[in-house]
Amino acid sequence: MNPASPAVGIRPVLLQQRTISDGPGPRVLLMHGMADSSTIWDRLCALAPQHAALRRAEFHTAELPWRGTGPPDWAHRPQSASWLAETLDELAETVGPADVVVAHSFSAMLLLDLACGSSAHPGHRLQGMVLVSPFFRPRPEDFGWDTMTGLPEQFVRTMEEGIRVAAGSRSKPELHRALAERLCETIGPYGWSRFFELYLRTPWLRTTEVRTPVLVVSGTEDRIAVTGEAQDLVARMPAAALHTIEETGHFPMAEQPARFADALGGFLRRIPAAPEAAGERPRPTLLERI
Repeated sequence: MNPASPAVGIRPVLLQQRTISDGPGPRVLLMHGMADSSTIWDRLCALAPQHAALRRAEFHTAELPWRGTGPPDWAHRPQSASWLAETLDELAETVGPADVVVAHSFSAMLLLDLACGSSAHPGHRLQGMVLVSPFFRPRPEDFGWDTMTGLPEQFVRTMEEGIRVAAGSRSKPELHRALAERLCETIGPYGWSRFFELYLRTPWLRTTEVRTPVLVVSGTEDRIAVTGEAQDLVARMPAAALHTIEETGHFPMAEQPARFADALGGFLRRIPAAPEAAGERPRPTLLERI
């Protein structure tokens, strides 16, 4: 099998329209993080029809290859950002191009990587990006040996946190650790390597060249993608703003959906809709520029 090909019988990307806009607004694509799924956006999507700024937007979610039930060999592809580019292409070909992408954690890093590597090329440009709980360190010396030894354990704890947030009142804390370790086994060494090598590359991302409006959202209680890293990222992007959410960890859109909706709504008010001419072929997406 070609190492860049997905496992037979499992579609690597699944798209779903989640809301219908009640007016001219942006098309928004929501992307989950590692070992998660589109259900992480359920609480946000449920709020959208009652939120003035959100109900004018059209929300779509993507089940990405690194979801818990995705193809196990997705990480055999060296350039993980190309999966995001293909997802943008698929959305453009089926319903039209995304105006705004909201990406969480691992997907936020991939989106930033894609934007930094493609910003000098022509083609479809996003009207806005929202990076939720991104990982970023501005200098190579910010990575020490303790990073190598400490991150795997933090990774397991983040899986535990995700399980707790998803389960809610049905949560059984005594099972969280075992389930988190099982998830990490599913991610495997290649999935972990894709995350870590992308993280190590963040000091060289050309963030100052990204002119697209960007909102970076960080939970003040996030213990793995800490708010300080979000602040460093915003300081190096000319059109970025930081929004922190108190008493929130790595999953602000699920832990504090109302606050997250307000932050996203404020950002979307600044984003115009990009109407498509009748019969016009969707504009090329980032895939055609990498």
